[in-house]
Amino acid sequence: MVQRLGGSVLLFVAVALSNGKPLQSAGHANPIENSKALTSSLVDDTMSTMNNVPFDWSSDYEIAVVYITSAWTEFGDVHSTAAPLGIIAENGFLNYCVRFKTKLADWVKSLQEKPDVSETVKKAASSWYKAIDTLSRNNWNLPNVLTLESFRKQFMTSYKHLVLNGAEVYEKSNTENVKQDVERFTRDIADMMIQVLKDIWKQIRSVPKEYLSSI
Repeated sequence: MVQRLGGSVLLFVAVALSNGKPLQSAGHANPIENSKALTSSLVDDTMSTMNNVPFDWSSDYEIAVVYITSAWTEFGDVHSTAAPLGIIAENGFLNYCVRFKTKLADWVKSLQEKPDVSETVKKAASSWYKAIDTLSRNNWNLPNVLTLESFRKQFMTSYKHLVLNGAEVYEKSNTENVKQDVERFTRDIADMMIQVLKDIWKQIRSVPKEYLSSI
């Protein structure tokens, strides 16, 4: 649970919610072993810090995901099953999932073609893709009831899987260049998630107020 926010985190959240470009640089989620020491986090007790995720940006992004999805309460009862709120969230989530799987497939293929990438890293990255491919065949484990709250949880779980799987591949990387490649890819996907969440937020805000007031 987040206990406090630093000024830099609040600044990041403001950027994430703005109309500017997102900052540039879900599969199986295993605990990260032998992680390098983290730089001082701006927040306490996030999923990223508790799992020793080696990306120094991961806690800030995690806070942004929490903040944006929590802001959905502004538009009504997040547990309501009334359309179109749940449908907007579902479409946004599926948009993220499909784009992530496509980008992951391309990235894994690029790793296979690089001579400086160890077989251990290639195998870990391939396993990540296979897990995502299985998840997609299972319809991404979509919630039975389409509510903003259910998709808030879906995005938080997806973010956790993203950074934990990315960190697992990172820890197995044999060179600094490969580590940077893994970190860059993982952060690019996190940027994409933030942009999708912003788009969902904007679409929900466009729903007529008289409709929201009737929920």
